[in-house]
Amino acid sequence: MMYREKITEVFEKITKHTYWKNAEQKLENWALWLNRNNISPNLITLIGLMFAILGLNFLAIESYFLAFICLVFNRLCDILDGISARQKQITTFGAFFDVFADYTSYALFILGFILANPDNNGSAGAFLLVTLLISVAALLGLSITTDKSFKELNASKVNICMWGTLQNADSFVALLLMCLFSGLFMQLAIFFGLLLLGKALLMVSTAYYNLDIAYRPKKKK
Repeated sequence: MMYREKITEVFEKITKHTYWKNAEQKLENWALWLNRNNISPNLITLIGLMFAILGLNFLAIESYFLAFICLVFNRLCDILDGISARQKQITTFGAFFDVFADYTSYALFILGFILANPDNNGSAGAFLLVTLLISVAALLGLSITTDKSFKELNASKVNICMWGTLQNADSFVALLLMCLFSGLFMQLAIFFGLLLLGKALLMVSTAYYNLDIAYRPKKKK
């Protein structure tokens, strides 16, 4: 069983839990309210990106608590825009804008920590940004070579929005810990940078299996 399939299996087990279902129902209701008030999924994504820009500014002046609040609202918008889009219809631009906003937000928060203390955070922050770029490149390459139409996404039984949130939970946890324990930024950045490299390696190995080994002709006995 490949990496993506294992993640999906874990996700399906988690979603059966009562607390998860209650939280998901509340988010569904919030998204419905946003849709009724003509707040589009793309606008929610844009608002989330604005929170990331605010977080960058708060981090630059070492206001970590306010940056933490911005991070929470940024991730909440990321969940709501996906649920809102799913209630209507997932579009090509919406999916693109969501991915763009997600990784731009991560980069902005990391940059904020670097600006807060360039002498101590500069090298570790640069390492984390590079590993983020590598993981994004692996994800982008895998996405481009994977043939999955948006009709299939809209018809899928798997909750794509919440699944994506779980898959990116490590990035949220990393930034959360950095806000709470800013003095340990260097150690946390190196740890999560290595974790991102591991994820990229898994994606590359998945792509190698699915796009190369699986298509090789079987040897005749």
